[in-house]
Amino acid sequence: MHRHTSSLLILSALAVGARLCWRLGQVARQEQLEQSYAQLRELSAALQTIREEERKHIARELHDDLGQLLATLSGDLALLQRYNGNSDSAAARQLQAGMDELLMSAISSLRRIAGNLRPRALDEGGLYFALESLRQGFVKRQGIDCLLDATEEDLILDDSYSTAIFRIVQEAMTNIARHADARKVTLSLYRQDATLYVTIHDDGCGIAEQDMDKASSFGLIGMRERVWALHGDIAIVSDGGTRIMIRLPLPPP
Repeated sequence: MHRHTSSLLILSALAVGARLCWRLGQVARQEQLEQSYAQLRELSAALQTIREEERKHIARELHDDLGQLLATLSGDLALLQRYNGNSDSAAARQLQAGMDELLMSAISSLRRIAGNLRPRALDEGGLYFALESLRQGFVKRQGIDCLLDATEEDLILDDSYSTAIFRIVQEAMTNIARHADARKVTLSLYRQDATLYVTIHDDGCGIAEQDMDKASSFGLIGMRERVWALHGDIAIVSDGGTRIMIRLPLPPP
């Protein structure tokens, strides 16, 4: 009788323990879901804000840069017409030279603004040349050594994949420039069978574990969302710097 009672107590304890573990697991999963939803909401709000700020920025640049240049050109043309077509006049030649300089400035501004929206190299040369252009601009602006380890053949992809990968690398480079205090960056992209592997490594100060899942870390969240949208995997580790490792399954050719 005593042995039977002990067995019942043990079974009851196991049942209670199992229910407790199940409930704890449910609570943990629920907390993870709530955290993910909160991050998605924060990301959505941030994207909306960024989109509006970009529109304002583009409108301001178009007005301030191209608008002022073209207005000045219009004034110079009016002055030039007053010389009654006397192209041999020194004043006319000076005006023409100034107009040519302003036109070149207008063209450069237009290319810069358009390039900020979407790099021409992505459409004209493909992902490899877009990344190479990004690397060159990064080195020129930041003064940080950057190596692109990739081949053009491995990066012949459709537009959606090329754009997503470019934006992922671009976001990583922006984070490095802002936070890493790095001296060297290596971009490695290679294809193996139907999978593309992307690694972005810098030798900077690294990233704290608690900062990787912050709802305010919109750059990291955006990178993850782009990777997950392509059914890929992403891992971010701090190992004498920061290493971002991405695996993307590629669509059939």
